[in-house]
Amino acid sequence: MPFHRLPVRNSTMMRPGGLPETLPFLPRYLFTDVDDTLTWQGRLPAETYSAMENLQQAGVKIIPVTGACSGWCDCMIRTWPIAAVIGENGAFWIQKDQQGRLQQRFRLPFTERSQNRSQLEQLIENIARELPQARLTRDHPYRLTDIAYDIGQDERLANSDLDRLLALIRLSPASVRVSSIHVNIWMGAYDKASSALAWLEQEQQLSREEALAQSIFIGDSPNDANMFSAFPHTVGVANIQRFLTTLNPPPRYITFNPGGYGFVELADTVLRSL
Repeated sequence: MPFHRLPVRNSTMMRPGGLPETLPFLPRYLFTDVDDTLTWQGRLPAETYSAMENLQQAGVKIIPVTGACSGWCDCMIRTWPIAAVIGENGAFWIQKDQQGRLQQRFRLPFTERSQNRSQLEQLIENIARELPQARLTRDHPYRLTDIAYDIGQDERLANSDLDRLLALIRLSPASVRVSSIHVNIWMGAYDKASSALAWLEQEQQLSREEALAQSIFIGDSPNDANMFSAFPHTVGVANIQRFLTTLNPPPRYITFNPGGYGFVELADTVLRSL
């Protein structure tokens, strides 16, 4: 599937503001990061899940777009009130058909994914040799297309070691993104934003213009940078503040509360806008 570079939203002199009472458009699709955006301190708040159910009942489609592994995405689509989930930083999406059966669609063909996997395994060996204190995430066995290093979930990595890890990765042809808890690494010309728009175009039959006009995204970290660039309607939860100097453009709005509690703020605003 061809990769199309997305236009970058103009960020000149832009500063994020608080959420308005209502949004200046009709939101039909809500894309959301998961860790530290839907969750907070490692848990999904009850208020957040209730907000997701309220959005679904109002006809708003929720689509997590995440660096999470395929195994975790399988759990989300089976148990959460969501329309689809885009996983492993855009490598695939999973949704249910009309009979409730799961469909998983990859951005790259099997042969290319297999070749990429071999290169990633070699990168793991290089990192283990040069930086043994860097630890793969505990969900590594459930990842199909990428690898991830734990920097804030179950393990902590010193800033100097994180810099060394990123330098090692950038010696390879791999793509890399840093989230609040992981360093995600993959091979292939796709990312969160290109796959979110591909899902809207292929599964919802929307033009690019229609897709952007009806969608909003909420996230929390530099791993969401391409979503903040590609989508005109964007929100950061309060805990994104520490990353704002690294985001160009930043999200258009920032919630008052962090993580899943900030998501509830956005959900309330979306519901008032319908």
